[in-house]
Amino acid sequence: MRYYLFLILCALWALSGCRSKVIVYPTPEQEPKSADFEMFVNNKPVFVYQARVSKYPINQVWPGYQRPINQTEIASFAYFDLDGEVEIKINSSKEIKTLDIRPSEYGIKATIEGSLIKIKLSKPMQFSVEVNGYHHALHIFANPVENFNINKEDPKVHYFGPGIHEAGVINVKSNETVFIDGGAIVYGNINSENARNIKILGRGILDASKIERNKALHMINLKKVVNATISGIILRDAHIWALTPTSCDSVTINNIKMIGLWRYNSDGIDIVNCKSVIIRNSFIRAFDDNIVIRGTRGPYNEGYKMIENIAVDSCVLWNDWGRALEIGASTVIDTMKNITFSNCHIPHFTSVAMDIQNCDRGTVKDVHFKNISIEGQISDSLTLGTLPIFTKAWGKIIVLGIYGSFYSSDTTRGHIDHIYFNNIRLQSVNPTGIYHTDYDSTLIKNDVNYFIRDNIYFGNIKANSTKPTCVYLFGSDSTHIVNNIFINNFSHNGTKVTDLLTVGKNEFVKNVFMK
Repeated sequence: MRYYLFLILCALWALSGCRSKVIVYPTPEQEPKSADFEMFVNNKPVFVYQARVSKYPINQVWPGYQRPINQTEIASFAYFDLDGEVEIKINSSKEIKTLDIRPSEYGIKATIEGSLIKIKLSKPMQFSVEVNGYHHALHIFANPVENFNINKEDPKVHYFGPGIHEAGVINVKSNETVFIDGGAIVYGNINSENARNIKILGRGILDASKIERNKALHMINLKKVVNATISGIILRDAHIWALTPTSCDSVTINNIKMIGLWRYNSDGIDIVNCKSVIIRNSFIRAFDDNIVIRGTRGPYNEGYKMIENIAVDSCVLWNDWGRALEIGASTVIDTMKNITFSNCHIPHFTSVAMDIQNCDRGTVKDVHFKNISIEGQISDSLTLGTLPIFTKAWGKIIVLGIYGSFYSSDTTRGHIDHIYFNNIRLQSVNPTGIYHTDYDSTLIKNDVNYFIRDNIYFGNIKANSTKPTCVYLFGSDSTHIVNNIFINNFSHNGTKVTDLLTVGKNEFVKNVFMK
């Protein structure tokens, strides 16, 4: 009897394994493959793509030319769909001395056999596999299995099947869908204005590498669009801000992947004067800022005077220069409110992980940062132009500031009120940034002083912390203050931080609570 029971259990186990589903996609023959990695999922070969990324955090002040190639390197990425547990096998062309899989809190375990890495994965997620450091990393995008129910023959569907497409500008009207199928590479950008009920879906790649910087609208440009859904695709090599909803209402961005954002001003997602935007389950590696919420002059003058109901949830953000999660610096808006960043992982960052730069008139209030995991900052070969940057100025975790800068469009300043940080976890070898450093006075020309302050040192603003800190709060004057800041469960390397003396702030900051 026990023998038959054993056989039944073995059969059930085998059937359970059979229920695991993997979908891999064809690859255009012209597409160059990674020189660093080969990959298999359940023994099915998965093509490993190339993407140019930032090598070092080197920047300049608004240069009028493209970023030099010698500041970049080639990384790798691969994508597939899964339903159930799968085994990933990765062959590395390099000897494996160290291996990191990030976000580390995902707890992904690997076994190493020579140059072979084996990983078990049971659910969709996005992560990086880093052999011998973060350079030339492999980015893995494991998608859920989805049925998009697309009718390729529908005249309202812009369908791009497997292969290479020189699409140019894809203009999307109301009730239309762009579908980029797995195995497709679409060179061009997508534009939709004054439209309703649009969708941009798929598994393939939208690529802007053939567009010169500042020579076209954003990779995905939405203006005055109501009810938009963007899901599933990969955006590679943005020529400027990659995905930008402006003056929009009800936008959902889900499971998108951004890679190869190495050029100047190559932000990930910029939400400009919008209401009701959701970003979730997405991966963004950007040279410049990852996710930004901002208010600008043009939409404000057209009546888009409030930003509200913005939610960013369950995203992985790798930042190569600027900020990971940001509000501002442009805040030409009456009110920004009801904004939540939650359940996000920041495996690599540089200048600032989370910040609010209020450089205009807006009141920024009711903002929640909760359950955010932050790993160590990138600081090797750190320069501004040819000037080496003081490394301890790098790696600020929280910055809230009201001040004028060259980003400002207003002469009046705004307010920051009721900002909540809860369960913020920092893992870093270097525990702190700085609590005061003056910038080099020879740089005070052509607004470089503002750039230095906003991005690196905060100039001559003195914080009154008496202990090293990576949290900075700066009000503008007695009527434009930072007020009601709540920091709960902030930990560094597992140790809870409750000492208010580790918060750098000036005299125009009121009511800071830390517990």
